[in-house]
Amino acid sequence: MRSAVWQGVGAVGLVEVPDPEPGPRDAVLDIGACGICGSDVHAYAEGAWISSGAPMGHEFAGTIRAVGAEVAGLAVGDRVAVNPMGSCGTCPQCAAGRTNLCRDMRSSARGGLSDAVLVPDAVVGTRLFRMPEAMTFEEGAFLEPLSVAVRAVRHAGPDLSTPLVVAGLGTIGQCVLRVLLAYGATDVLGVDVSPARLAAAAATGAPVLDVRDGDLRDALLERWGTSVSPYQQGGNVAAFFECSGALPVLAAATTVTRAGGTVALAGLTSSTPPVDVNTVVQKELRLLGSFAYTAADAREAFRLLAEGLVEVAPLVSHRVPLARVGEAFATQHAVDGSVKVVVLP
Repeated sequence: MRSAVWQGVGAVGLVEVPDPEPGPRDAVLDIGACGICGSDVHAYAEGAWISSGAPMGHEFAGTIRAVGAEVAGLAVGDRVAVNPMGSCGTCPQCAAGRTNLCRDMRSSARGGLSDAVLVPDAVVGTRLFRMPEAMTFEEGAFLEPLSVAVRAVRHAGPDLSTPLVVAGLGTIGQCVLRVLLAYGATDVLGVDVSPARLAAAAATGAPVLDVRDGDLRDALLERWGTSVSPYQQGGNVAAFFECSGALPVLAAATTVTRAGGTVALAGLTSSTPPVDVNTVVQKELRLLGSFAYTAADAREAFRLLAEGLVEVAPLVSHRVPLARVGEAFATQHAVDGSVKVVVLP
C-alpha cells in the first residue's frame, strides 16, 4: 500500500509499505479522509519534530478493515473517527490524569496519510468512535484537532460572558472559536491575516479582525477599552487564545489581556519567543500552555461533532488525492489560500 513519508524539508513522498496486520488488541482502518495539521506543516517546511522516513498524518477517519481477537464493540465495515494518541497509562503524568504529557507515546497511531493504518489498543470511546450515519469521513477527521481545541478551552476555563480573543484562525483556532461559541461565549473575536480564514470564522456569526493593515494592540484597546493595574496599563481582554505561533501576536497578547486574565497558548512557533516577564508578573497574568488532549477531551470533541454543536465541514477548502500528497502540503502551507486541506485516498 501507499504511505506518505517525510523525505526532507519541502519534500513529502509516497512509498510502498506492507499492509498493516492487527495484533490482538488492534484495528486496521482503510482511510476515508486525513487532514493536514499545523504540526505537519512545520515538519514539511522546517523539518521540525520529525526524522527522515517518518510516516505522516494523524487527523483521520476511516472504515474498519480488520480487528484483533480481543477488540470488543467493533466490526469490519464500521465507520470510525480516531483519537490517534496512545499513552502508556503507567508513567507519573498518566497516573495524574495528564495523559497528553505521557513520556511514552509508542502506541500512538501514525501514518494517516496512507491507504490504511494500524490503530493500537482499539478501545471504543477512547481510541475509536463509531460515527453516526450522517457524519462524513471529512468531519470525522476533525476529531483530533477539535480535541486539541476542547483541551485549550477547558484548560483555560474562561468566563464566557467576558471579552475573548482567538488569534490565528488555522484549524486549531477555527476549532477553538467554534468550541467557545458552542459553550455559549457571547463576546469572542477572531483575528487573522488570511482572507479565506477570516471568512470561515465570520461564517459562524462571530466578529473577526483583519490585522494585515493595522496594529493588533490598538484595535483591541479601541474595541474594549483600557484597564489599569498597580504598575501596568493594558486592555480588557479576559482570555486570549494564541493559536498562530506568530511572535508579534504573543507580544500583543500580554498587553491587551487585563490584569488577572489568561493568555492560553495553543500555537507552536518556529523560533523561541521573548516573553515580557514584567508584564506577566505585574498584571498577574496566567500564561497557560495547552498541549494536545486527553481521552476525555476526545470524547467531548466527538460529542460536539456527533450532536452537531460544532460544524466543521465548511472549513474544508481543498480536497487532494493521496497521489498528489506533496501538492496537499504545499497548499496547506499557503496560508492566504487555504483553510483546511483534506487528503482523500
